[in-house]
Amino acid sequence: MMSATCYRGLLVCLLLVVFCQPVAHASPKVAIVEAQILIESGEYEEAIRYLENATVQYPGNDMLLSLYGDALYENKQIAEAEVAFRRALEINPLNALAARRIEVIRSIYDASVSEQAQQLEELTLDKLFDLIAMAMAFALGTVMSKYLRKFSDWNFMRRSRKLFLKGDYDDFVDLLEIQLSTNELKPLRRSIHFMQEQMSQDEIMTLLNRYVNTEDNLHTLTRMVRLSYEHGDTPNT
Repeated sequence: MMSATCYRGLLVCLLLVVFCQPVAHASPKVAIVEAQILIESGEYEEAIRYLENATVQYPGNDMLLSLYGDALYENKQIAEAEVAFRRALEINPLNALAARRIEVIRSIYDASVSEQAQQLEELTLDKLFDLIAMAMAFALGTVMSKYLRKFSDWNFMRRSRKLFLKGDYDDFVDLLEIQLSTNELKPLRRSIHFMQEQMSQDEIMTLLNRYVNTEDNLHTLTRMVRLSYEHGDTPNT
């Protein structure tokens, strides 16, 4: 017969097995409500952990992804939040929370323009294009999502080139890092080719070393620039 000590050891092992299992959510609706409660109560880190599990369990739920982005945003993890919002919009272009948050994040980037008069003018113009993109999404939905994405890419490139030509390299490089974090490699290569039209390779490397925020991003961007020159890529005109 097993001793009392053996029984207690077996019970502990069983409890560990049960409590170490990933948390299962009864339904997406329940997970959404619980996440909203955590966010509204200011428990942002707890909400992030909760939603990391929920978005794995329900990867196609855009509302859970937008709440995940909201928790990250409130926790000052802006770059990670934008990635989550973009994923939510890829699933559902009509997701109002994700679209609104991305507009706010873009406004933050735009707000660093040096001269106030130019800043107000450019913010107005940029918001106009963003509102057009959002209106197209609401009016046309997923059927026109491919064309909406092209418009969004064009608008993003327009803004980044304007920053570069003004010499606002800090904000320009921030946009490169956003493209890198969202895995938008084709637009990123176009941005690199644009730099090649304006600067020498050494000047580009100096600019990246000065303004890129993380070592990983610096390594990736400088490697892409070197490969572009080694492969003889011709900048798009």
